[in-house]
Amino acid sequence: MIIDLQNICENRQAAQHRRIEFTSLEQQVNEDRESNLERVNIYLEERLNKANRDNTLLRHMAIHYRAQNQVCKARIRNLKENLRKAIKKQKRQRELDRLRILAEASLVHHHT
Repeated sequence: MIIDLQNICENRQAAQHRRIEFTSLEQQVNEDRESNLERVNIYLEERLNKANRDNTLLRHMAIHYRAQNQVCKARIRNLKENLRKAIKKQKRQRELDRLRILAEASLVHHHT
């Protein structure tokens, strides 16, 4: 397409230098080709702009989800730490309860 535009420009410049008149059919073909290339160029620019907008949106989405992922990982770490503490506390309480029961049983056994 760029080569076609260059060819059109070169033909136009050559025609101006040589002062050759295009026939009406040649003029119409050149105008049709030029207008078609302009339409294609506009279409491609629009597609490029849309692709750039889509890329920007995807970049923002990736940043957002990466941040959400980090927040969730931190929440999981906190929950794991809380669970570890709760299990440790529960084990300690069970050990204390076992010792208390043994002490009570020992006292009951000695008093009888």
